[in-house]
Amino acid sequence: MPIRFRKEDPIDPDKMPKVEVYIDETGDRGFKSSSSPHFAMTAVMIPSESLDYARAVVGGLRYVIRTPKPLHWVEHFPRKRSDRRMLAAEMISSIPRVKVIHVIAHKATLRVNATGLRGSQRTFYNFTTKLLLERVAYQAKSWPGGARFAIVRADAVKNVDHESTKNYLDYIKWCGDSKAPWEYIKWPPIWRDSQYDGIQLADIYVGMLGNALDSDPEDVEQARPFLTYRHQLYRYRGECLGAGIKIIGSEEYVTNRKWWQEVNG
Repeated sequence: MPIRFRKEDPIDPDKMPKVEVYIDETGDRGFKSSSSPHFAMTAVMIPSESLDYARAVVGGLRYVIRTPKPLHWVEHFPRKRSDRRMLAAEMISSIPRVKVIHVIAHKATLRVNATGLRGSQRTFYNFTTKLLLERVAYQAKSWPGGARFAIVRADAVKNVDHESTKNYLDYIKWCGDSKAPWEYIKWPPIWRDSQYDGIQLADIYVGMLGNALDSDPEDVEQARPFLTYRHQLYRYRGECLGAGIKIIGSEEYVTNRKWWQEVNG
């Protein structure tokens, strides 16, 4: 059977306003007893007119923390510094017109035969990336005020073959059955280190998500930094679940938490 290539809608990226997209992750990709219970990837979408504001936020946080190094949630916002965490939450949540997308994989409730996800860390990473970028594409197309052309930069991950990920995404875009409007993303996405201010922001956003997921399901206060930016989550027809928060595995891993109603309310 011949390969059928997907036909894209005609758009002119040169004439479209841009949105820069930065991606980071939390948790590990393993399925051992010592592995994290979840793996999550986050995309932070910053429209061109908000880039200076976003850079000022990152620079301001570095100044307050008194570090010249790139910001990292684990290093610079430890659990004992709740004041720093809330300051960061308040500052990032004030960046205008930002949209945030999370894809969360709950390992314990993945089906044993879930498209090979348990058997291959590469497949697991690639599939999670696909789900995230599909939502980036839909949000870029449906951006408030008119479609945007998305420029995607992801944090380079140690021991991940990003060339393999690119090849997988190429296949999904051109030959797969995904119906996402891939033409709204500059192709291919690129992987870079955390020197980018946007990737540092993505690290903070996904760190706040990870902290909410790592805490007791009844603990709303530990989720407070995450809840502070809930208005920035991508929503489809008013709903966050499946759009700004996509869950691989049981949705109850997230929706049974006490703070969930504040997210989706």
